[in-house]
Amino acid sequence: MARLRTLKPGFFRNENLAQVPPLGRLLFEGLWTIADRRGRLEDRPKRIKADILPYDDADIDDLLRHLVE
Repeated sequence: MARLRTLKPGFFRNENLAQVPPLGRLLFEGLWTIADRRGRLEDRPKRIKADILPYDDADIDDLLRHLVE
């Protein structure tokens, strides 16, 4: 079930996220939309890519690694 998530203006000025490639930042935002109420989701990179970045040529494992770091 889809959930409404919002971004605060400060998100775009976050210095830690500035180190992540642009598609990684979009992925980070997208993860909020597929996570459950407790912020959990299945560790299924191919499915995450299909849900969040279906039209982009992106290495989802690499982007997820950037977010973890």
